[in-house]
Amino acid sequence: MSVLTVVASRRALGAGMLWILSCAIPATAAETLPLNAAQKRNLGIVVAPAVPRASSSTPAYPARVALSPAGVRVVAAAGAALVVQLHVQAGDAVRQGAPLVSLSMPGLAEAQAALVQARVRAQLAADNAARDEKLFAEGLIAESRLRAARAETQSAQANRAAAQTARTLLGQGTVSGSTLTLTAPMAGTVIESPVEPGQRVDAGMPLLKLADLSRLTLDIPLSPAEAQGVTVGMDVHLTDSTASGRVTAVLPQLDAAQSVRVRASLVDPQHRLRPGQSVRATLAGRTAGQTQAVPAGALVWKLDVPYVFVETAQGFAPTRVTLVRQNAREAEIGGLAAGSRVAVAGVAALKAQWLSE
Repeated sequence: MSVLTVVASRRALGAGMLWILSCAIPATAAETLPLNAAQKRNLGIVVAPAVPRASSSTPAYPARVALSPAGVRVVAAAGAALVVQLHVQAGDAVRQGAPLVSLSMPGLAEAQAALVQARVRAQLAADNAARDEKLFAEGLIAESRLRAARAETQSAQANRAAAQTARTLLGQGTVSGSTLTLTAPMAGTVIESPVEPGQRVDAGMPLLKLADLSRLTLDIPLSPAEAQGVTVGMDVHLTDSTASGRVTAVLPQLDAAQSVRVRASLVDPQHRLRPGQSVRATLAGRTAGQTQAVPAGALVWKLDVPYVFVETAQGFAPTRVTLVRQNAREAEIGGLAAGSRVAVAGVAALKAQWLSE
């Protein structure tokens, strides 16, 4: 093989490697994916114009159902203990005051006995002070004896308060010897039960988590443009559901996905929604206006947010859109400039390159 042939082969190999690397260069969501005509053909990318369509429909935004923080209670150990029995498990509905977990706690019996004794002494001191008040009024005892009785009453009441505090620190519930059975602080559903019988726990360790599933919230991520005009008190409805609510907060900062988080209260009369469920929400007074129709396969999703790849002179730009409606063949979207051309085939290859950053 001649020297010229070797040089030519190496140049061809280098050109091929450059083409492969150019296909693998990642791009961020805010940048254009650089592709030339040959690369588009090799990836099987086909583009088509988004078809303008006048619409008065209300756009639906991706959202997620969450628990209301005000409707969650954590039952924790108040001291070092041994889990004796679990009366409930995750998924159980409980009423307020129902037994949840029984704990064997060292010193519980002593604390309970000390509290009883302190209460008895406080009552006895109060009775003696009342008697001496009457005797002093009749002139039968000296004032010094009355002052001593009053001081004894105050001391006994302080001891009772201290014993009550020591007992309370061990946890509220029913007591049997050295076993404390913690009860439900509210009616709700057990959503977490991380401990097992026979397990030793320390003070402050969560034993159960209760939630009122009738008190839900909605988390709606919007682009800064979509969030314009969204205000607290605006009505929110879910598509294909009777659930509805109102906007309670519009967070001032953007999240990692550069979205504005909108929070809303949620009322679910049919009790069909679950925390963590993905839904689609509409905001009162929002209309889609001028929309475009694209094949359903042109949509890609990132963190529950819809995008399409818009063709540019340099390649393809991932562009966030608003989904108005969708069926098996077609999606109606908003947020595209007039005359936009989007990728309708080879979308998976573009998404892989986009998310490879």
